Amino acid sequence: MKTLGKTMTTIFAGGCALAVGAGGAAADDEDYWPATVYGVSVSVGGGVSSFVDDAMRDTTDPGGMWDVRAMIGSRTPIAVEAAYVGTAQGIDARFGEDTTATLVGTGFEGALRVNLLPLEDFTPYAFGGLGWKRYDIAGADFRTADTGIRDEDTLLEVPFGAGLSYRYGGFVADGRFTYRVAAGEDLVISDEDGLPENLDEDPLGMDNWQVSGRVGFEF
Repeated sequence: MKTLGKTMTTIFAGGCALAVGAGGAAADDEDYWPATVYGVSVSVGGGVSSFVDDAMRDTTDPGGMWDVRAMIGSRTPIAVEAAYVGTAQGIDARFGEDTTATLVGTGFEGALRVNLLPLEDFTPYAFGGLGWKRYDIAGADFRTADTGIRDEDTLLEVPFGAGLSYRYGGFVADGRFTYRVAAGEDLVISDEDGLPENLDEDPLGMDNWQVSGRVGFEF
């Protein structure tokens, strides 16, 4: 009987140890909410965008931007992002046939993101990448021969910047500043009659900046 009692006690103690271990593992699992250890997230957001070049700012208004962004590696030091980015802002239509016009941007980009504190609720980060963007004039007919402003333009961009993300359970929120270096732009190309005095024969630079925020889910 004593031997049986010792055996039962040992089994009970072992069961308690397993239960405690399982409880600890469950708690750890709660800390690591996503199904994947590295973290996958999808988010949508919006913000404000404007050009850097003085003459380009004189020709356009500050505008709105929106994006849809997917990321792999939200809980690792290095993450990969892919995004669709759209913009819309007014453009000076005094040089076209109509009185109002909108400069619409449609772009796709990828980036590497460095998460400085990947396992914390608040994670500061930096990023850099490469993108493609097309600009179209909506609401006016700009004739290159008369105005020096094209109806559309396609260019490459190099986005980089920094931000801060927050997560709770499966919810994620994010705010960032982005600077985009543009290459191959020729939307505004000459100093034909009727253009502002500060325009010259070289295409205006279309480097731009954005301040944005987004919300989404981590899987």
